[in-house]
Amino acid sequence: MQPVLSFVLAGHLIAVASYSTFLYLAAAITIGLGVVVAARRGLPAGRSLFCLAAMAAATPLGARLLDIASNPEVYAREPGEAFALDSSGFALYGGLFLAMVVGVVSCRALSVPLLRLADAAAPALGTGIAIMRVGCFLAGCCAGKVTDLPWGVTFPVASNPHVHQIISGIGLFAGGPLPVHPTQLYESAAALAGAALAVWLLRRRMADGTAILAFSAWFTAFRWLNFPLRQTPPTLGVHDWFYPALYATIIIVCLGLLFYGLLVTSGLATPKPILRKVCDEVG
Repeated sequence: MQPVLSFVLAGHLIAVASYSTFLYLAAAITIGLGVVVAARRGLPAGRSLFCLAAMAAATPLGARLLDIASNPEVYAREPGEAFALDSSGFALYGGLFLAMVVGVVSCRALSVPLLRLADAAAPALGTGIAIMRVGCFLAGCCAGKVTDLPWGVTFPVASNPHVHQIISGIGLFAGGPLPVHPTQLYESAAALAGAALAVWLLRRRMADGTAILAFSAWFTAFRWLNFPLRQTPPTLGVHDWFYPALYATIIIVCLGLLFYGLLVTSGLATPKPILRKVCDEVG
């Protein structure tokens, strides 16, 4: 755990927060890599940059809004937390959902093929999530539950995982922090695997939308598997079924669209009028 990164620059000691640093780094790499891949796929670089930057800017806002909805007690007690940019208070899928909405609007406004841009952004998105999760690991947030597996990670005294163990009663008489699942690194590896899957699909020149749908289904499925291993915040204000239901819905929709696309491509099905119209508009 390294919540603060320090280095010497021009004789001056510079200290920066790990989480926010990796968050900004993830955003920059996601945008930059997305634009490069988009340009190689024949999309206009300038307009693609604008769309991806708008989506990146919307991500933390959406992530914060979902966290506020999920943990209302925290923000009712400390309203200023809604504007903080520390290592807590962001729900990833809220950010991804708002980014998707902004992407649809911006692509339509600038006449950028949405599905082609989304496919181009899929490897970048996986890379960005992987980098962001490293920042989570360094900050000690989003940690896993106690484990006796050999790769369990023991965070320092008074760290977020340790405090959670004390509050939950698990670590009251343990004499110190207990090892936990490095769930942040699990998700980082899964995101990189999803990025590799997207690259493979892009190289096979699959139909537009295939890479982003496959990435979304894969990463969401892993996120669902990883969910029981993560510490559950005591302030979580949603039902236990909320996130599993959300993940299941995303997976079903993505796999359904992938299967339908395969049927259309193979000539076994014809696009419905409403789907044909949508596809023509977004690319």
